[in-house]
Amino acid sequence: MPEPGAPRLRGKQRVRLAPASLAAQIYGASETFAEFHCSNELNRRYQPLFERSDLRVSGVGDEGEARVVELADAAFYVATLYLLQLAAVQGEPDPLIDAFFLRLTGGRSASAVWFVRAGPIVVVA
Repeated sequence: MPEPGAPRLRGKQRVRLAPASLAAQIYGASETFAEFHCSNELNRRYQPLFERSDLRVSGVGDEGEARVVELADAAFYVATLYLLQLAAVQGEPDPLIDAFFLRLTGGRSASAVWFVRAGPIVVVA
């Protein structure tokens, strides 16, 4: 059990990706190892509701718990429980960030990108 106030999920953990998911296509793999630093998770009782809706679970942890969701038929809607920007800070840009910016800019490079640790990503194109 983590110490009081410490995140329950922290460090690199494996995320298995659904074969037909956008995340798997972008990563070009069936799994990734992602950096976690949070205490929030989807309540497992509600996971079947997501799996039957347009907001589908497309990546899971080792025990089948939701780690990535995607919105069906959206141009680009991928949400992760892990912190994509932490990999970028360590010099390993996450492929989901690159794919998002390519979609955002119509395939052109963004002129400036700032990553705010554990916060929003700000883009100036």
